[in-house]
Amino acid sequence: MMVVDAGFDPRISAYACSLLHRHVEQQTLSLTRDFRIPITQSMSAFIVPDSLGVLQPKEIFVAFSGEGPIDPITGCPLSHLTGPVLAFRSPCKLPSDIQRFIAVYRPDLRHLTDCIVMSASAIACRQSPASFLAGGDYDGDTATIIFDQSLVQPFVEADAVIANIPAGFEEANFEKELLKGDQFLEGLAGSGEEAKIRNYQTFLLGAVLDDKLAGQCKWSS
Repeated sequence: MMVVDAGFDPRISAYACSLLHRHVEQQTLSLTRDFRIPITQSMSAFIVPDSLGVLQPKEIFVAFSGEGPIDPITGCPLSHLTGPVLAFRSPCKLPSDIQRFIAVYRPDLRHLTDCIVMSASAIACRQSPASFLAGGDYDGDTATIIFDQSLVQPFVEADAVIANIPAGFEEANFEKELLKGDQFLEGLAGSGEEAKIRNYQTFLLGAVLDDKLAGQCKWSS
């Protein structure tokens, strides 16, 4: 704007034209990078395990401490969700990272509000339901729930086998050295304080000593 105010016409001045071109390019990149499609019937919350064992693997429980989202049919605020929903975590990298669940109401879980309760049954679940969502778990991960039926109903869930670790993947890409904690501590018996600290650091930080490999792969299951 200062260049234009000074009398330079971008249609004539190469310098003013380059500034205008750069400005338009930056604005375009910003709009495309930050573009979001608002979905009213959606929410994000922490994932919590069902410690009471009342949920099946494809069931979730979502209740609200206050007035929840507005039901588009009745116009009344919801106290909890029921029916089919979609759940995912960002970023999604595999087709199986988005899963369809059934939101159900379980009175035993009514004390858990403003969170997403998922099954944690080691017997009923082949693997943790949260782990299907881009390797999620129950130690503070968040997930997004979509309950807009215009998106939920036509959704086709990917085959769960996609989320399986390929045969021989770990052996081909990772070096494993199993050392139990008690074995490690026994090996430090009689060592001085400095030696213990040095060994603690080596044991805990050894996996990230090689900066060429650190951060290249994270696999959760």
